[in-house]
Amino acid sequence: MTKNLFTEADLRQMEQLGITEGEAKKQVAILEKGPQRPHLIRPCTLGDGIVDLETVEQERLLTRWKTAAAEGRLAEFLPASGAATRMFAFLQRIQNRLGQVTAGKIAEGADEKDSDYRDFKLFIGSLREFAFFDPLSRVMAKAGLSLEEQLASGDCTELLDFLLEPRGLNYGLLPKALIPFHRYSDHTRTALEEHLVESVHTVRDAAHRCRVHFTVSPEIEAAVENHGQAVAANHAERFGVQYELSFSVQSPATNTLAVDLNNRPFRRPDGSLLFRPGGHGALLKNLNQYQGDIVFIKNIDNVVTDDHRDPVVLHQRMLAGMLLELQDTIFRYLRLLDSGSVGANDLQDVLDFAAQHLNVSFAEEFSRCGDTEKASRLFRLLNRPLRVCGMVINRGEPGGGPFWVKDHSGRLSLQIVESAEIDQDSPEQTSILKASTHFSPVQIVCGLRDFQGQPFNLAEFANSEAVFVTQKTENGRDLKVLELPGLWNGGMAYWNSVFVEIPEETFNPVKTINDLLRPGHLTK
Repeated sequence: MTKNLFTEADLRQMEQLGITEGEAKKQVAILEKGPQRPHLIRPCTLGDGIVDLETVEQERLLTRWKTAAAEGRLAEFLPASGAATRMFAFLQRIQNRLGQVTAGKIAEGADEKDSDYRDFKLFIGSLREFAFFDPLSRVMAKAGLSLEEQLASGDCTELLDFLLEPRGLNYGLLPKALIPFHRYSDHTRTALEEHLVESVHTVRDAAHRCRVHFTVSPEIEAAVENHGQAVAANHAERFGVQYELSFSVQSPATNTLAVDLNNRPFRRPDGSLLFRPGGHGALLKNLNQYQGDIVFIKNIDNVVTDDHRDPVVLHQRMLAGMLLELQDTIFRYLRLLDSGSVGANDLQDVLDFAAQHLNVSFAEEFSRCGDTEKASRLFRLLNRPLRVCGMVINRGEPGGGPFWVKDHSGRLSLQIVESAEIDQDSPEQTSILKASTHFSPVQIVCGLRDFQGQPFNLAEFANSEAVFVTQKTENGRDLKVLELPGLWNGGMAYWNSVFVEIPEETFNPVKTINDLLRPGHLTK
């Protein structure tokens, strides 16, 4: 099926993107045969794949974090490419359905238990609580309109236009990073800004530097960078810090080829191929190029106000402390294994540590290997990137969860698995999925350097087959698209992983605009 797929014009188009013909053919083959499904064995639970922080000496972990922070080893890596479209989706659906949006129509729909209408009723009733109320009022006033009068009249048509469309605030097209999330007594803060404030408490070093990296889409790179530098200047003075901000865009070479339902390359009306962004898994390349040491990864919308920051910061610090403690032991064992003078007792110590603290399992034939072969295998198993991931109790939030997964060689490992990856036709696999007790909020601390201080090549530790295949439409035509292995799913499949339970109060995502009415986003 992959022979003679591409014309000379196709090859030139791919060359401009930095995509080889071989890579494009590989993508078509994966789309044709379908993704590799993970084989779930059981969910991770407290004491079985998930560490209970109550059993750990927390002060020791905080001391580890404090030392590494002072040495300048810590940084934050924040994917900030996502648009806020989903946040405002129910508002846009109401716009499209009604045209003229009035209180009477909304009340009728809410009475009929339509979720969009109920969400809209909550939104309008709480409008003054949102950080963007004053900016919305000002932009409408410039056009000769009063927001208060619009609310009093019950006609919400104009205010929606000014909130979502380019004639006003244009929030329907802005990235989440630039949306005002929180209102304080004398100012508001965007999602990006709250991360800068949080970084003061998590990554500031002895010279008062805070290193923060944002990944952005090319269309908004300038806007995000300008906003970041402006608010960084304000908070640098407030906190007495120096921000070292950096930005990167998702490489077009990580775009993936779309195919039609017959697995032929999907073509636009002008005959050109359709390539689409490869999902957040494409950011593995950005993380690799960043070459940090100890790096925090969080979602851009998972922030809180100052009033609710203490438990978030405390647990970020403890996750980092746990990683640093594990990393010290791993590095000590790696130096021992690398020395070539390791005895049977030493090997047993390393084996016990790997099994008990890193959840590493071994194939049956490992026990039959000689000491030299065991040492070699243990070295390869330990000499990998390390991640410590916070996990919260599963309350039905969308996203990935922690599972024990068996690979093709029979080895078990800890993985974060999305529901979209699971074979939905398998009663056994769906039953394991439903039994999950915890959820991954994407609060991850990564150790990206080896025992000699050299950056790992992260691409070597990704499962390139763990892709997502989804069906979309383009100009009314059905197509299949490929997303690269998720950054914290297949992208980190062959890392050493430790999962830790953290409190629910540390997880405050904003998936829809009404989530900003939750306690973690309100000031007292």
